[in-house]
Amino acid sequence: MKNISSFLLILILIIGLSAPVRATEPPEDTEPTSEHAETTEYPDNPAMEPDIVSEAAIVMDAATGQVLYEKHSEVGKYPASITKVMTVLITLEQDVDMNDVVTMSENAIWGIERSSTNIGLDVGEQVTVKDLLYATMVKSANECAYALAEYVAGDVEAFADMMNAKAEELGCKHTHFVTPNGLHDDDHYTTAYDMALIMQAAIRNEQFREIAGTLNYTIPATNLTEETRPLWNGNKMINPSEPYYYEYCEGGKTGYTTDANNTLVTFAKKDGLELICVILDCDGIKYTYTDSKALYRYCYNNYMYFYPLSDFSFSTDDSDASDSNYILDNYYDSLNHDLIDLTVDKDYCMLLHKSTDTTKITKDIVLYDTVTDNTLGEINFLYNNEIIGTTPITNSTPSLASRIIQSENAETDTENKNFFQSVFFKILVVMGALIVILGIYWAATSIVQTRKRNERRRRNTSRQNQRKRKRKRRDNDFYF
Repeated sequence: MKNISSFLLILILIIGLSAPVRATEPPEDTEPTSEHAETTEYPDNPAMEPDIVSEAAIVMDAATGQVLYEKHSEVGKYPASITKVMTVLITLEQDVDMNDVVTMSENAIWGIERSSTNIGLDVGEQVTVKDLLYATMVKSANECAYALAEYVAGDVEAFADMMNAKAEELGCKHTHFVTPNGLHDDDHYTTAYDMALIMQAAIRNEQFREIAGTLNYTIPATNLTEETRPLWNGNKMINPSEPYYYEYCEGGKTGYTTDANNTLVTFAKKDGLELICVILDCDGIKYTYTDSKALYRYCYNNYMYFYPLSDFSFSTDDSDASDSNYILDNYYDSLNHDLIDLTVDKDYCMLLHKSTDTTKITKDIVLYDTVTDNTLGEINFLYNNEIIGTTPITNSTPSLASRIIQSENAETDTENKNFFQSVFFKILVVMGALIVILGIYWAATSIVQTRKRNERRRRNTSRQNQRKRKRKRRDNDFYF
C-alpha cells in the first residue's frame, strides 16, 4: 500500500511539472465570460475615441513618431513575444548572411521552457539564419530566437546588452531586456511608447518588413530530419481567412505569457499614412485584434496628411509672405551675388486632426546669419500661435554655400592678414629697438675699452720715460 501511495505521489508530481506554466503564443480556446468588457467603437460619432479592453496601448505615425492615441503608454508592462521584434531587428542590422548554417546548441534547446512555443528543433540540428529569422517572427519559436542571440553575440547575456543599447539609442526610457524571446523575467519590461519606437525602427528595414508580413514559411529538411516544417503566422490581422483580418495591416508580432497577458504590435498603411499600433496587457487574444482594428479605424477616420507647401513660392504675393519676401530679397542681395533660387520641400507634410482649420495655419520665415549644410533658414508653421511644424529653406544653387563660405573665408583671411601684418610690424619695432639698444651698448663698451687702453698706454709710456731718465742719470754719473 505504501509503495502504491508513493507511486501515485510521484505520478502527480510528474503531471504537475509537465503541465504548461507559460506560453508565448496566446491560447486559442479560451472565451471571455459574458461579463467581459468589449471593444467599443462609436460609428455615429467617429471623432470619439473607442473604448478598448487593453490596459495599455498606443498608435504612432511611423513617419514622424507623432502619437495619435495613447492609453497608459508610459506604464511598464511585460512584452512577451513581441520582444522578438528587437531580436530580429538587431540580427538583420549585423548584415548577416541568410545562408549561414547555425548548429542548435544545448542551451538554445533546453534553455527555454519546453511548454513554450517552439518548432521542435533538436541539439545539433542545423538550420540557416534565414530559417531562424522566419521561425522567430512567423511562428514565434523561442529556441530559434535563442539561437539567433548566440549566433550574433555568443551568448544570451551579451545579446541582451545589445538589445538594451539599441533601445537606449532609439530613445526608449522605460525598457529593459533580459531574454531574446520574451519568456518571462521580472526584469524584462517595456512600455507601449517604447515598443512603438522599436517597431518604427524595425519597419525601416525592408527585410524585416518582408519577414513580419509573411503569412507562411516552410523550414526545409535538416541534417536530423527529412521532414519539412510548415509554419503559419500567428498574427490573424494579415490572414484573409481569419475573422480578425484587417486589409490595411501589413505585418506584426503577437505575444503571450501568463504574466504579460496578450500583447500585439502591428503596422498598417492606408492612403499613404502608415501607423504603428501597440497593445499590451490585454485579457483575451481576440481583444488584441478588436482593439487594434478599432484604433486604426479611429485614427484613419480622424487624421490626415496636410501639405502646407504644395503650391508655395517665394515670389508669391500672399499677404503673409510679402514682407518676408522683401526681407529675403534684401538679405540675399547683401551677399554680393545675384538673388538665388530659394527652395523648400513641397512634399513636406504634417499629420493633423481633420477638425483642424488649415486656413488658419500661418507661416513664419526665419533666416539664418550663416549657412550650415546648405540650409539658409526655416519655415515655421503656426496654429493658434503654437508651432506645429518646421521645414528648412535650402537653395537650388549648389555652389551657393561654397560661394558664401569662400566670401566668409576671404574676409577671415583679410582679417588674419591684417592681424599678422600688425604683429609683424610690432615685432620689427621691437627688434629695431633691441638693435639700437645693442648698438648703444656696443658703442659705450667700445669707448670705455678704448679709454682704458689709452690710459694703460699713457701709464706704460710714462713709466718707460721715467726708466729712460733714470738710466741717463746713472750713465752721466758714471762718466762724471
